[in-house]
Amino acid sequence: MTVKIFNYHIIRHAIHNRYYDLVIADTLRSAALSMVALFVPLFLLKKGYEIGAIAVYYLCFYILSTIGHYVLLKVINKIGIKKSLIISYAAEIIFCVVLYNYEKISVAFGDNFYFLFLIIPAVVAVVFYWTAHHIYFFVSTHVKNEGVKLGFLYAIPAILTIFTPFLGGFLITTLGFKLTFVVSAILLIFASAVLFLSKSIKARVDIQTDKIFDFYRDNKNWIYFVEGVDYFAAGIIWPIYMFFMSISFLSIGFIYIFANIAYVVSCYVSGKISDKIGTRNLGRAGVIGHAASLALRAFSERVLSMSIALTLGGLFTGAMQVSLESAFFKHSHKNIGSAIMNRELYMHLGRIFMVLLFLFCLLIYNIHISLVFILLFSAFATFMLNFVIKKDKIIID
Repeated sequence: MTVKIFNYHIIRHAIHNRYYDLVIADTLRSAALSMVALFVPLFLLKKGYEIGAIAVYYLCFYILSTIGHYVLLKVINKIGIKKSLIISYAAEIIFCVVLYNYEKISVAFGDNFYFLFLIIPAVVAVVFYWTAHHIYFFVSTHVKNEGVKLGFLYAIPAILTIFTPFLGGFLITTLGFKLTFVVSAILLIFASAVLFLSKSIKARVDIQTDKIFDFYRDNKNWIYFVEGVDYFAAGIIWPIYMFFMSISFLSIGFIYIFANIAYVVSCYVSGKISDKIGTRNLGRAGVIGHAASLALRAFSERVLSMSIALTLGGLFTGAMQVSLESAFFKHSHKNIGSAIMNRELYMHLGRIFMVLLFLFCLLIYNIHISLVFILLFSAFATFMLNFVIKKDKIIID
């Protein structure tokens, strides 16, 4: 009888553990979004939008997201963490619905107004998810084990999503975009159901303007800025580059398989290492390797060379991401709200800067040269991050 009671309590604790609720929901969410997120700018290109118009869409998206994070942090104490996460999942589902109904919306309101229908749920989803996600992680972990848990939180969803970009490319190739959006929406519904069943999270969040800008520890701000630079180059420009190099959707999904495997291994190992040996050296190795992968991508023209470059990126991105973000979490417990807004502000400034730089390049060069320039600039900026990390007191052993 004692053994049965003991086992019951272990199972009950595992089911209701706030951290593992987040892992399960994140895993389903990642599976859903990895099927479509990679292909959204390519979907818009296939629908006839100019690349400059798509860049302006992302510029507006980043500006609105920055404002949205600030507004949400001011009121999240009233809304609650669990409700914020559920709202974000609902917004992602609406986003898929808008993508599915492109023809109806564009015919009724015009192509330009379609962006308005698309950007509203996109901003709500990103703002509510990442703000609540960070707070959820803060209250579910402790400083001494955040590296391990962050690595686990990234690695487990990534395991399920190893093949989902390939599945997305396969579905798009064989059955079209619409069915892919439907499958993604269904997975998001299951993910939101997990959150409905999870326990509520309470956390007091306050933000202070001086700590948001935080000019006294500006090295940290530069790290966030460059992370934003990298995000735009690797997340938006790189898929567009493959599209303009005439790589099929199926091949694009295939290229991500090996990179995702490398990313999973790297996240898990890096998480364990960061708690034992610190984050500085791990972060430096990650940024140098990731910078090299971005440079290689700029000169890759075939599926094989792209796979090699992206796999290298997956390997080192895991080390870079876990080390930088575990340092962020470890040193932000005392002022959660201001720390989150500080990070989001400078990351979005990095993304906004890159969009403006890309638009400027399009005025001078053709599309191919502009794409290559952005990848190379991001590689240079990421490499320079190595020198910031060496001096940054936030990234400590």
